[in-house]
Amino acid sequence: MSSAKNVHQRLAMAMGDVDYIQKEKKQGMNYTIVSHDAVTAKVRPVLLKHGIVYYPVRCEHTHNGNRAECSLTVRFVNIDEPSDFFDVPTFGYGIDTQDKGPGKAMSYAVKYALLKALGLETGDDPDTESVDYSKADPHIPPFNAQAAADRIKNSIELQYDGASLKTLYKHEERCIGDIERADKKLHAEVLAAFAARKQVITQKEVA
Repeated sequence: MSSAKNVHQRLAMAMGDVDYIQKEKKQGMNYTIVSHDAVTAKVRPVLLKHGIVYYPVRCEHTHNGNRAECSLTVRFVNIDEPSDFFDVPTFGYGIDTQDKGPGKAMSYAVKYALLKALGLETGDDPDTESVDYSKADPHIPPFNAQAAADRIKNSIELQYDGASLKTLYKHEERCIGDIERADKKLHAEVLAAFAARKQVITQKEVA
């Protein structure tokens, strides 16, 4: 068990114990990935060793055709002092023709919360990847601007401080851009919701 006193000290020690997760090639795939199970297997024992547990504290999801969209918050807690914790907002998508979409989306979201919380390298570099999307691709459902805007506005109401609100905006920035291109009025509503929530949070912090 770690001798560190707070959750951030414990996390720093956990980060020192694991620094890379190997990509793997699943059966039937022609590319390599970093899977949820691989990340969990590598990270969970290290977190437990240093007295940290994690679990979802908020989860919202919507369906857009055969794509499930999940907005999730993962909480990392000091097991010796449960009031000592930090939250990581995250999100994920899962495409499935049957009923596995929500589970895929949640697994994706948790995987990236773990990777980002511990600052882990995977060999992926999104900044160097370029993918051309075909508008006629039948596997990509049409973007539902109303559903996306509603999901983001619901998430905004759950944010409790300025930092989490800012993080949410960063996570949803690309989706907000998609909403703007699809519907200017909905885009204005989303920005207004962010501004209104920021005002409420600021008033609470001043009080």
